[in-house]
Amino acid sequence: MWSIVRRFAVIALGVVASWLLVVLVLNLTVYSPARSVQLYLSALEEGRFGEAAGIAGMSSVPAVLPEPSGSLSEPEVVGTRTLASGKVVVLAEYVLQGDTESSYFTLEPAGDVLGLFNTWTFSTKPTAALVYSVIGDERIDVNDVRLSTRALGVSPRSTVLVPGVYEASLNTPWVTGPPTLARVTQTDAEYPLRVRVAPTNELKDTATTAIERYLEGCVAQEILQPIECPFGISISDRVVGVPTWTVLDYPVVSVTLGTDRESWDVLAIGGVVEVTVSVQSLFDGSISEYSEIVSFLVEGSLQGTLIDEPVLTL
Repeated sequence: MWSIVRRFAVIALGVVASWLLVVLVLNLTVYSPARSVQLYLSALEEGRFGEAAGIAGMSSVPAVLPEPSGSLSEPEVVGTRTLASGKVVVLAEYVLQGDTESSYFTLEPAGDVLGLFNTWTFSTKPTAALVYSVIGDERIDVNDVRLSTRALGVSPRSTVLVPGVYEASLNTPWVTGPPTLARVTQTDAEYPLRVRVAPTNELKDTATTAIERYLEGCVAQEILQPIECPFGISISDRVVGVPTWTVLDYPVVSVTLGTDRESWDVLAIGGVVEVTVSVQSLFDGSISEYSEIVSFLVEGSLQGTLIDEPVLTL
């Protein structure tokens, strides 16, 4: 009788020990902080950004995502360390656009399942901040998402998932800013993205065309001092004919960023016009043809590129 009892006791203890071993193994694998990090990185690698944001503890998917997809590959947890506070630091390595990188993630217990299996949450969210600076505009394209720095407020920034590569630039018909990259690998860190825009050829051509039309209106005025124009002459003799103006050289136009960093200064130099007119000498009354060549420049301001409606003021 006692042998049967002892046998059942041994079997029961074996079952309990086996179950406890299963629980231990599951807590060290499926329900481990390392597993949470691996699932998070795998979701990023495969472009499942909604799932990655959920694992990260975010209520919504960030507006700017770590595209282009495929920039992250081969994620692997290479080490863990338990802190005195009970938190666990997980070190992961991965390939980011061809280079091996690493990141630290900190997790903490988040309760258990059925009182047996541990669950974990990121105590420091696996996110970082992109801090934007745009000189010459208030828009910026980050991984193909158009953002307004003015709408983002003072010290404009976006929260993004870590790790990832983020490219900022700006391309409009009127201004363009070359791309700049941020390789984001540290959580709870700031990464500056600075874009300085320059006028496009289309903006310069628009300014040049507007100035040439303006000058055509000036030379069409048959007076010695064309109204609101950058050139004119004075003659001491009596004018007996109609002055005729001719543009010999149109000025070369340059467009540079204004001091307000929102408008553009326009400077056109090297312009040359010629005026011819019949005059009568006040000394002897003789009539002759008078001509004079005049050099000039044009200054102005271009505004409205922020809303893609440039207007030139001279």
